[in-house]
Amino acid sequence: MIDVTADEPTLSEPTKTYKHAVYPFPLGLDPREFDGYPPTYIKNEPEHELNFFLTDASDQTQQDEGGNKKRGRIFKKMLRKEVKKNANVKPKRSSLACSLVSREEISFEQLQNQVSSSPSQNNFKTKPVIIICHGAMSWRNQMLLANLSAELLRCLDAHILRFDFNGNGHSKGEWSMGNFNREYEDLLTVIDFVTNSIGCQVRCVIGHSKGSASILNCASHVAKQELEDGKDVTFRCFVNLAGRYRVPEIHDPLSKFGEEQRAEMMKTGFFEITSTWGDGRIFKVTKEDIDAYKLQSVADTPKVLVHLKKDSSVRVLTIHGHQDEVVSVQNAFRFDEEIANHSLHVIKQANHNFNGIKYLDEMVEQIVTFYKSVYNET
Repeated sequence: MIDVTADEPTLSEPTKTYKHAVYPFPLGLDPREFDGYPPTYIKNEPEHELNFFLTDASDQTQQDEGGNKKRGRIFKKMLRKEVKKNANVKPKRSSLACSLVSREEISFEQLQNQVSSSPSQNNFKTKPVIIICHGAMSWRNQMLLANLSAELLRCLDAHILRFDFNGNGHSKGEWSMGNFNREYEDLLTVIDFVTNSIGCQVRCVIGHSKGSASILNCASHVAKQELEDGKDVTFRCFVNLAGRYRVPEIHDPLSKFGEEQRAEMMKTGFFEITSTWGDGRIFKVTKEDIDAYKLQSVADTPKVLVHLKKDSSVRVLTIHGHQDEVVSVQNAFRFDEEIANHSLHVIKQANHNFNGIKYLDEMVEQIVTFYKSVYNET
């Protein structure tokens, strides 16, 4: 269960300690398939895609004679040999499944060598990185997001990294409806990994639906670093795809469910819902989920936007479908009113998932134009 009383996570500072470890996908586990999820379809395959698990490296430390922990270098050498020999290392319980697409081939061994060394010692070509976050009951290979990453790779000189939040897709952990804070921590983990373990610079973060809560919270913290802490921020481009403007005192998460489900909640403390993706997956929603949903700071949009209401170099693009049947387009208009440096693009006939890839070209054009304008690129 999520600790909703814990301090709000913050963006990590550059560090000289390397906290991450990576593991390959085990033999026999298809990175593009997972039980119950729709099959992955990518119209134009990216030039190269590396799939791996990202986890905390704390379990790879060992005690020295003085009782202090130090980096388990012998273990890492053994792990590299094992990966080369069998490529069947089991991912840890808290691992995040990641897909990194690039124009140049990056081998798993190159990635692992980079993670095991100083960020300044690059084992592959350093480029800006764009991170993509999925929505509720979804995963990194959702049709829109997988195709979006491939097209952005074609248009921008950057690596594109998408990942599964805890409890979704191939990532470990349990799914929970009310896990906004945990998902934000997952995003910060990925940002820290890109910055401090592989020595690249995050330039843009994109979030769809529920994933937008994490990216807007991140945007607000970056703005705070600039406005209140006087720091020069290196990434300031954020894209909100069909995100919801949540006001906990007004938006009751139970209101989106039927009377029978609410009655079942009162009776048993939980009810089950079927995936909105039409794939038959079943999810359990508990009373604890609902309570956590109401209390978590990342889901409180007015508080999240407090620093984005002020003029800073941070910019947000919202793309929303006018025919969105899940999150009304009025949410997009609300963001446009309250975020100081905001751009809005409404697609007239698009639904919540932008009708698969029907409007992909239009979305890519908007994102690429926005990205280049943020960084004054031609």
